[in-house]
Amino acid sequence: MEKKKILLLALGHLSCDVNAGALPASLPYLRSAYGLDYQATGGLMLAYSCLSSIIQPIFGLLADRLSKPWFLPLGVALAGCGIACMGFLGGYWAMFTAIAVSGVGSALFHPEGARHANKVSGKSKGIGLSIFSIGGNSGFILGPLLVTVFVGGFGIRGMAVFAALGIAMALVLLWGITRLGRTTPPSPQRASQRSAAGAANAAHPPANNWHEFSRLIVVIVARSTVFVGFNAFIPLYWVNVFGQSKAAGALALIIFCASGVACNIMGGLLSDRIGCVPVIRLAFSLMPVAVLAFSLAPDAGWGYAVLPLLGFVLYAPFSSQVVLGQRLLARNIGFASGVTLGLSTSLGGVAQPFLGRVADMAGLPAAIQVLAGVAALGALFSYLLSRGPESRGE
Repeated sequence: MEKKKILLLALGHLSCDVNAGALPASLPYLRSAYGLDYQATGGLMLAYSCLSSIIQPIFGLLADRLSKPWFLPLGVALAGCGIACMGFLGGYWAMFTAIAVSGVGSALFHPEGARHANKVSGKSKGIGLSIFSIGGNSGFILGPLLVTVFVGGFGIRGMAVFAALGIAMALVLLWGITRLGRTTPPSPQRASQRSAAGAANAAHPPANNWHEFSRLIVVIVARSTVFVGFNAFIPLYWVNVFGQSKAAGALALIIFCASGVACNIMGGLLSDRIGCVPVIRLAFSLMPVAVLAFSLAPDAGWGYAVLPLLGFVLYAPFSSQVVLGQRLLARNIGFASGVTLGLSTSLGGVAQPFLGRVADMAGLPAAIQVLAGVAALGALFSYLLSRGPESRGE
């Protein structure tokens, strides 16, 4: 594993996903400033998520055919500037458009970033993709913190901090992308051992397993829906169900994401040892129980207690899903990355307006209970995944 390159990619992932983390934390402030209902706030999540998930596989196909490392800094800059514009636009549809631009930036970054992460991880793809993913997870933690400090302290125009951060990180990546094309020269002995096998693999990569990949997509969409739902509703849940402050809602989101960071690296280590499919099955077996337990929490104390378990079930399978998808579509790793990363972080936003409607009509606990049903569907399909050699992170 080329550690410096993995860390650079993880830094880029952080600077991209900090905007995705900021969006749900900013929703209570947007509701107060513009009088939005739950369905409208769910629509803003849709703007970011839907466009990103549709475009990301297309950029993944492009990455398979023509490597475009400059997608990395451009994606980060667009993601940050789009989110920042929310603080300077008063109209709902103008905000919707700005968030959509941020989603396009995310779609640019993720497939190219994951493709490079796969390349420089060597045989330790589980831990390599986990480190890459932790960058994104850390962005989800940093996003609410920045919203709390800058928007809570300076008003909605404090969102400008995300443009400054995005541009600064884009410049760092622009300086660093020239290194991504270079490889660390192996020792003569290792080079001779790898040459024959490497040439054979390059000439005859394993055939794409589309049937198995279609089952994995159902699992990914289920996790995506639950994950995005909790990111959107945790701050609102603390404010409107538990009667806590907006800062407490942002803190709850931070605890959820921080728990997920530790669980993500745990999931990557496990996938390298026991395989991707067992890790996915373990997480999904516990997911419906954890989601239902949260919906039944009587107060904020119980809610805080359940958050670490939610962090495990939603973050531990993340890198395993990406690695498994890249294994199943070995001839189109960029496309597989675009689908697994795009769907796992984006497509779940499509369901958010519906969940918002359920929350408007029956309350936020009812919307969370709908997510428990989605988690149960994902658990079912996780046991339909094969444990053959192509389904292991080896």
